[in-house]
Amino acid sequence: METPEGPSDAELIARVRTGDLEAYGELFARHHHAAERMARQLVPANDADDLASDAFAKVLDALRNGGGPDISFRAYLLTTVRRVHVDRIRSGRKVQTTDDIAAYEREPQGFDDPTVTGFESGAAAKAFASLPERWQAVLWHTEVEGEKPATIAPMLGLTANGVSALAYRAREGLRQAYLQQHLADVAGDRCRWTTERLGAYVRGGLTKRENKNVREHLDDCAKCTAVYLELVEVNSALPALLAPALLGTAGLGYLAAASGVKVGFVGFLVTGWRKATENSTRTAVGAGAVVVVAVAAVIAAMALTGNDTPQAVISQPPSLQPTQPPPANQTAKPPSAKPPTVKPPVVPPTTKPQPEPTEPVDSTDPTQPTTAPTSAPTTPAPTPPEPTTPILDEGLLTISMPPGGGAPGGVAYGRPYGASGVPDASYQSGASLESANSPWLITIKVPEANAKPVVIKIKHGSALLWPVSGNPAGWSCVKATGTCTATNPAAPATLPISFADPKGGTAAQRTFTVSAKAGRLYDDDSETLAAPPPAPKPHLDENLLKLVAGKTDPEEYFRTIVIAPGARPSVTVKIQYGSSLSWPIAGNPAGWKCTPSARTCTATNPSHPAPLPGSFAVPDGSSAARTYSVSATAGLLFDTDSETLPGPQLDESLLRIVTPDPRHDPNPLVYNRFLTISGTTGRVTLEISWGRNLALLPRFDRGWICSRTTDVRRATCTTANYKLPLNTEWAAWPGSGAANTVTVTATTPARHDTDTVVIPPGKVKR
Repeated sequence: METPEGPSDAELIARVRTGDLEAYGELFARHHHAAERMARQLVPANDADDLASDAFAKVLDALRNGGGPDISFRAYLLTTVRRVHVDRIRSGRKVQTTDDIAAYEREPQGFDDPTVTGFESGAAAKAFASLPERWQAVLWHTEVEGEKPATIAPMLGLTANGVSALAYRAREGLRQAYLQQHLADVAGDRCRWTTERLGAYVRGGLTKRENKNVREHLDDCAKCTAVYLELVEVNSALPALLAPALLGTAGLGYLAAASGVKVGFVGFLVTGWRKATENSTRTAVGAGAVVVVAVAAVIAAMALTGNDTPQAVISQPPSLQPTQPPPANQTAKPPSAKPPTVKPPVVPPTTKPQPEPTEPVDSTDPTQPTTAPTSAPTTPAPTPPEPTTPILDEGLLTISMPPGGGAPGGVAYGRPYGASGVPDASYQSGASLESANSPWLITIKVPEANAKPVVIKIKHGSALLWPVSGNPAGWSCVKATGTCTATNPAAPATLPISFADPKGGTAAQRTFTVSAKAGRLYDDDSETLAAPPPAPKPHLDENLLKLVAGKTDPEEYFRTIVIAPGARPSVTVKIQYGSSLSWPIAGNPAGWKCTPSARTCTATNPSHPAPLPGSFAVPDGSSAARTYSVSATAGLLFDTDSETLPGPQLDESLLRIVTPDPRHDPNPLVYNRFLTISGTTGRVTLEISWGRNLALLPRFDRGWICSRTTDVRRATCTTANYKLPLNTEWAAWPGSGAANTVTVTATTPARHDTDTVVIPPGKVKR
């Protein structure tokens, strides 16, 4: 389906009320030409632009203050042009006088336009005013301004086909509303019977018998004839009716400038229209009034619709009579066949038609003779079936949001996004937002004293669920059929419905339709719930996480993880580390709950997380094996820091190879060398290697565990808790250099050191 380009007038008006001046610029571009055309009917051409600009300023002030139109911007603007002009003239009269008002006002004398006054007091104006503003707008643009549906579509937010369908429904609604206005003033049954059928009569929708009865009644009833002729105007000459009502007699000049109708002919239309309006809203005093009304209506229809004849005409117009009323003693000719007081009976085909009885004449008419029925019907006539043709009523059903009840675009759908699509500030800082179902109100407006059942049916897409819980007050609902029935059809209660927030789906899957039926009246409307926005993505905050070094220790690296405070639903820390490292957190520190298997810790107070202490033993191995990283997540914020810990450091003071003095030599028969470690009480590893002239004797001190490889001059000795030096005993052969050298490398978790010693040959001690 083709979609209109740009926002509709209604959308632009709504944006203007929120302070969007760019939207008003779009309205100005759409309607400025029409405003200038109207202004040129009131003031000289060089002043038209100023008058149009002042009118736009007035409308802008009205919209900012919550007033003005909601949909029909063009008609409201043109009316404002005329009113601004009138205000200028009136204010000018207070400060100066002039003999030539024509330089300031192009309208006829004064500002109380009798044409407008007559129209506004008539049924056509009341009927038009009773229509929804959307219908008024489409009638103005299509019927008065004669614009094509494709041109109007962007203003109304519809497709061209949608505009045509809406215009058709609006014209039908205007006819129905007009007839309803007249029915309120009809007292007699015969006039009421005729008036109820005038709409179908204009469209040629009556049966042959009904058509004959209506035509014969119009031949003798001036009031119903006036109603009929005005209905013809409503049906086919809307420009001549509506333009003067809103814009004064300048409105016809405005139409002439737009459509090319000659001004002299328009003036003639104004005169005919005024006479038609004045006579059609009150009882006609004679056949002459009927002729004037008929002529005005036919001329208006021919001029403004381009047709040679209106849509429906009287087949036998009344004869031309003198304009003065007949003498009081003249007896009116009774109709040849009067319509019945109720709906005309249907005669069965097999029964010979009987002459219709002459009805008793109303006693209030002294000129009407009273005659008795010529014959009584042999059998009672059957009652015609009640009409069942459905009638669309745009005002029957309304779908609305309750005040403050989750308008689309806010947080009503549990969205963390604002109207601009940017994450809500409270959610950025991590605040919790609870999802709220989307509420709607279904309002049904039935005719007064309605006794017909009122039923609504709710259909919804697959992304939505049944929106009614149980039986709300005033309704009886059946989920299986998707229907709800009002318990009080004369005044149906407002039905609240609430859809669970859609999790996704197409527009069709997120759309629901409500259909309402009250007797012959029906209406339906649809709404589409906004699609949920994409899940917000976490974003980096370099200030969220810090790794703070703790006290200095040669055996361990102490670190404290610090998380910045802030409003957020949770704070989680995850620690990853290389193969030379291990889990650094002991138990559950204050303010934290840790899970070593998952390598995570969760803050118990996420708004103000406590410092998280930890420590790593000094590792060895490659840099990757000695690296750890900490990732912190707080709401939508995250930060990651990492560190590669240094391996063991060279410490020249760590290892000493000590030769005992003779007084403390534990075994004078061998060469004793003590491997002494300083500055540690923890784990120590000694890597010992020697030359070919030396042999390490297999005797080792307690607390040390040594291992050596056969035929290799190497040994490794370790202790978990260093307490005493390791005494090594050596046998040596004469020689020097590398063949008599011992090399020892000592390693602790944090330090390492390497020393050498040469064991010279010695004399055997005795």
